[in-house]
Amino acid sequence: MSPRESSPADRRRTPAGRGAARTRGRASHSLEQIVAAAIGILDRDGIRGLTLRGLAADLGGGLGSVYWYVGSKDELLALACDALLAEAIVRADAPAGEGPGEADSPPGIAPGGPPLGTDDPVVVAAARTLRRTALALFEQTHEHPWLALLLHAQGPPSPHLLRYWERLGRPLAEMGLTPRQQFHGSTAISGYVSGVAAEMAAQDLRADTSRSKEEQLAEVTDGWLDLDPVEFRWLHSIAEEFREHDDDEQFIAGLDLLLGGLVRQAVDQRH
Repeated sequence: MSPRESSPADRRRTPAGRGAARTRGRASHSLEQIVAAAIGILDRDGIRGLTLRGLAADLGGGLGSVYWYVGSKDELLALACDALLAEAIVRADAPAGEGPGEADSPPGIAPGGPPLGTDDPVVVAAARTLRRTALALFEQTHEHPWLALLLHAQGPPSPHLLRYWERLGRPLAEMGLTPRQQFHGSTAISGYVSGVAAEMAAQDLRADTSRSKEEQLAEVTDGWLDLDPVEFRWLHSIAEEFREHDDDEQFIAGLDLLLGGLVRQAVDQRH
């Protein structure tokens, strides 16, 4: 989460810095249309499938229209990433009952979360905000798997990435955690969300589309059960859990473990 010297939006206001590409003609599409089309290609074809020339063809205009706003694929990825992070922030700020984990969530994500072990209203409210914020980004990566891969690989920074981090940090400060605890807690949550989402996206890319998920899980599980039951007794003990597990449920369980630890730290600090 390192800030960059200037955002793509800042640089497109200074056409002299782009060179000859800026003089190819006026834009025939808006920046919003270009970013939306880029997101559509990324959702369909992945990061490798996005090219400026292909984007121009999809839009039905000349390449100069794209170059009017962006000068490289990396800059376009930064804009697409930023747009989805902005949507995640809007989702996190949705009215009660309509936010992430409360309505229209991916299968396996239950609303509310487990009991927090405290009735302190400040800590409870902050923990719920953290949960909604984390789920908001996870939902975006669920819908746009390439976003998870980009964030986890520390791809193009974006202004809204810092705003998202700010959304994670403030509730931790409100809980009364120390600055170091806030830093560790915020990076643990953001890293967990992007890391697990990227792992899921990578697994989907490697998956055998000719077979069902259940068949592929069964193959892995049966392989574990063929291992020496003494040397791998723990794997044997959880093999059936793996066979029947749900990725989204697994994600939310890990998130709630993180939140539970942060709540415990907050309660200790406040007493």
